[in-house]
Amino acid sequence: MDATRVGWVVVGSAILCAGMTLVGVNAFAGRLWLVVVGFVLFVGGYRTMQYGAHGWPSLDDVGATETSATGYLARGAGLTLSVALCAYGFVLMGEAVRASAWGPTALSGASVVCGYVIGHIAANDEVL
Repeated sequence: MDATRVGWVVVGSAILCAGMTLVGVNAFAGRLWLVVVGFVLFVGGYRTMQYGAHGWPSLDDVGATETSATGYLARGAGLTLSVALCAYGFVLMGEAVRASAWGPTALSGASVVCGYVIGHIAANDEVL
C-alpha cells in the first residue's frame, strides 16, 4: 500500500473515531440527533478507510441496480435506516445501563445489530 492510500486509511480512521466519540458521549445523555451525526461520521470514515485500502470499485464491478436511480435510492434508504437503527439502539443502551433493565438492553442490541447488517448490505452489497 502506498503512502497516499495509507493517508486515506489514517484520515478515515480519525473520522470514524470522531464519530464514535460523539456516539459514546451523547448516547448516555440521550441526545439522539448527535448520536445520528456520530454514526454518519462513522459511515463516512469507514468508507474513506475502504477507499484507502481497496480504492473505489470500477464501473465493471458495480451491479446494474446500483447505477440506476432506484438502486441509488435503495442504497441511500438502507444507509439512512441503518444509521437511525444504530443511533436509536445506542441511545436505548444508555438508558438501559442507567436503569439496569434487561428489556431495553435486549432491544438495544437487536437494533444495533440489525442497523449494522442493513448498513453493511447497503454499503457493500454483502452481509459481512
